[in-house]
Amino acid sequence: MNPAIGALLAILAVSALGGWLLSRNKPVEKPVKAMLFVGYFWGLAFSLLILAVLAYLGWQRFAI
Repeated sequence: MNPAIGALLAILAVSALGGWLLSRNKPVEKPVKAMLFVGYFWGLAFSLLILAVLAYLGWQRFAI
């Protein structure tokens, strides 16, 4: 498997798990929980993508 695809799948899995964990204990109705999950999922996904890009750029710049 291509390392980029593996990294994207890992980001997807971590974002899905994080979104579920953050939205599961909220005392709100089910549709609101679904919207919270989606919001947390995309927030985590974009944050992890930015961190992955910064790590890749740092590795490219400082690797010998």
